[in-house]
Amino acid sequence: MLSDHARSIPIFWGHGTADPLVKYKLCQDSVSFLKNECGIKELGDDDKDVVGIRCKTYQGMQHSASPKEMEDLCSWLKSVVPKEDEHL
Repeated sequence: MLSDHARSIPIFWGHGTADPLVKYKLCQDSVSFLKNECGIKELGDDDKDVVGIRCKTYQGMQHSASPKEMEDLCSWLKSVVPKEDEHL
């Protein structure tokens, strides 16, 4: 369904379990669809690979962002964005 290029794009998905607007079930169903129908690999917390979807769940978080989610996003960005060449 997707090109190899589309499947190679790293994805971070953070979602709160208590989100009243975008229900957590939609997160679960969407990640399942991306894995099973689109062939995107789901990455675990200890997975060093960056290609795939890294879905992080935040217990009790509603339709907002938490400091922990921002910390996780920052760490993820550092792992997927190439470092600037020090010689430029």
